[in-house]
Amino acid sequence: MRAFLKKVVIFISIGLIPFIIAGILYLKYDPFKVLYNYKCYIETNKKATVTLDKDYVSTSTFINNNSTQKYNSFIFGNSRSIFFEINDWKPYLKNDARCFHYDATGESLWAINKKINFINKSGNKIKNILLIFDHATLVQDHGANTHLGIISPQLVNYSNILKFHKTFFFTFLEPEFFFTYMDYQLSGKVKQYMKESYILDHRKRDYDPITNEMRFSYFENLIENNEYYTPNRLSVFYKRDTLNQFFSKKCIGEKQEIMLNNIASIAKKHNTNLKIIISPLYDQKKLNPKDLNYLIKLFGKENIFDFAGINSFTNDYRNYYESSHYRPHVTREILRKVYSK
Repeated sequence: MRAFLKKVVIFISIGLIPFIIAGILYLKYDPFKVLYNYKCYIETNKKATVTLDKDYVSTSTFINNNSTQKYNSFIFGNSRSIFFEINDWKPYLKNDARCFHYDATGESLWAINKKINFINKSGNKIKNILLIFDHATLVQDHGANTHLGIISPQLVNYSNILKFHKTFFFTFLEPEFFFTYMDYQLSGKVKQYMKESYILDHRKRDYDPITNEMRFSYFENLIENNEYYTPNRLSVFYKRDTLNQFFSKKCIGEKQEIMLNNIASIAKKHNTNLKIIISPLYDQKKLNPKDLNYLIKLFGKENIFDFAGINSFTNDYRNYYESSHYRPHVTREILRKVYSK
């Protein structure tokens, strides 16, 4: 019996060796930057980086700097909100505006509500809010479970702390991620197969660790030099029916109403200058009229700006980097229209 148990222990120990090695590597490299605190989570123009959970990056950056910056003006939304640049927004605000770009990948209304609650409880004044909405944001009334979308533990009183770290560690253990990441760490090279996956992000970008804002000046330079819209990039711009207007399915239900009412209540408490922008998406679908009317009724018609559907922005593919993200010159024109009133 002892011999059998000894063999079992040896067998289990051998089986644990790969996990122990992986654990040591995970602790050493912290590939998702969720184990340790960083002054700057995203490096400007780095050759390649692991795609991070932007919710966690944004929240950690806010916490790191809030005591000195005392932020009072916020941009919320998914990755499309990135292109509403703070330098373009500030001229429409008062001189005391301290701006922070609080975006997240695949952002949900649920998470935006958590963020605004968190800021409110942090004691910040909330003077200005820019909410960038689309159907994909409004329809999400719960949190995500993926490593790119799971909400920061700080925003939910650390109630998901075990699930949060489990999600990242098990993502690290996935063979495709593990071997791609270790290959890059050991070779220092961004190989072709790495560019074809979502594991490493090799896009050149500028990043401001105080405002948490990313800018893609490199792509704008390519466009200016007529080098961006290659046949491969043009292939994503599918044909649309530009004669008939289509609408998204109704997405604001009981849960969304509770969240939106909470946001409106906090904005009223702070006398916030709050503006809601409905994104001009390439698919040219309008927000459902019932959803739009609810937003107008709750926040006021003067604060809702709907740029979805068939219009000058959405008709021209040159207003987009690809079929999901519009460019900064579009957001500058939107801001001009919003604040000129």
